[in-house]
Order: sequence, then structure tokens, then C-alpha cells
Amino acid sequence: MTAPMPRDIASQFASARLRLTLPLLLIALPALAQKDDAPIPYDDEGATEEPVKPKKSRKSERLREEDEDAAERDERLASTDDPNYGVGAELNAGLMLLDASRGGVDPRFSFGVRFTWEFGRLFSDEYLREMFFADVQWRFAVTTDGTAQISSWGSQHDFSLAPAIVWAFSKTLGAYAQLGLGVNAAFTGVRIDTTEVQLQGARFLFQYGIGLRGRPAVTEDETIRITWRVEITRYLRGYMHDTYFGAGIGLLF
Repeated sequence: MTAPMPRDIASQFASARLRLTLPLLLIALPALAQKDDAPIPYDDEGATEEPVKPKKSRKSERLREEDEDAAERDERLASTDDPNYGVGAELNAGLMLLDASRGGVDPRFSFGVRFTWEFGRLFSDEYLREMFFADVQWRFAVTTDGTAQISSWGSQHDFSLAPAIVWAFSKTLGAYAQLGLGVNAAFTGVRIDTTEVQLQGARFLFQYGIGLRGRPAVTEDETIRITWRVEITRYLRGYMHDTYFGAGIGLLF
């Protein structure tokens, strides 16, 4: 009998090894598959923790909070760092067209004084702070008529409180419209030779008008401003309707 060659022995050994390996692999595959498909364990301790936000979400939230803080800071600065209190006084003068009882108008020189309060500064919003003011004013005009023997005179005193709304062109210039209420005090007299009879009375006054108002700064820190204005104002006193064309100048602190 012929002995097997070494090559044949090696082939037989490899074939036997392959036959042994295949059954082992078939047995191990289900175990490996079961291990890979096992569910991921749930961490009970981490269940109470808040989910981690993406970096982009955290950045957006931080920017939003910074914007809100900046807006609140601007409002605080607008209400606390304003160099003016918004209180001032003006002298004013102009032409008053008094409604004459005999018909037409009686043009007379008129002058007065007014105190101004920019009550818009009660608001924290910068735009609203510059939008409102109010005047407390007194205006005076005198009429005379007659001859050396018989003459009459009258004086009109208009007292009013008039808030206004401003349409600003800049921080120092704006147009305004105004409405007000007050009292007209009239003093009249009739003189015949050396005898004089005087009368006096008061009636409700309604005021409305428009104007242009400027507030240029005098000092570098703007704590003092010059205020000026030109205006057209009408006064309704009873059935009489007076029209005033004038200008004023003063200081604002």
C-alpha cells in the first residue's frame, strides 16, 4: 500500500478543520445576534435632568436676554440721566385781534407770561418724553375808544391751562397743536367828563392753536435751554372769538 503524500495530508487536515469551524459558527451566530439586539438600558437617575439644549438654541436665548436687558437699561437711562427737568418760563407778545361788539375786529397789542412743564418726561420711552408739554399762561390786552368828554376802556385778562402734543423735527425743533381751558376776566369802564363807572366780569374761556417751538441748548451739558416759539392761537370767550399772532422766548431747566 502506498503511503499518502504530505500534500494530501495537508489537504485532508484543512478540509477537516473547515468542517469543524462551520458548525461552531452556526452555533455562535444566534448568540452574537441576541447580544447586539439587546435593548439599551434606561438610566433612571438621568430621567429627572433637563434635556440639553443645542448650542444654537442656547446662543439665541442668551442674545434675546441681552437685548431685553439693553432695552430696560436704555429706558432707565432715558428717565434718570436726562439733564433737564422740563420746567421753564417764557415772555410772549404779539397782535391780538379782539372780536369787537360793534362788529369786525379790534387789533391790539397783547403780552403775557407762561410757565411750561414738559410732562412727557413722566414716560420712560424716549420718544414720548419729547412729545408732550403743557402751558399755564396769562395774556393781557387793553382797548380804548371815545372822545375827550366820553370814553370807554376795557382790559382782557386770559388765564388758561393748555396741554400740547409735539411733532418733532429734531431734538431741538418741533411743531405743536394745543387745546386749553381757562377763564377770561374783563374789566371795563365808561368815563363821562370826570365821572367814571366801572364793571367787571368773568366767563369761560376755550383756547386752541398751532405753533412752532425750538429748544436750543445754552450750556454744553444741556442743563439750560433757550425756548422760543411762534404761534397762532384763538380764544373763545362767550360769543366773542379773539385771534392772537405772537412769539415768545424764555428758558427751560
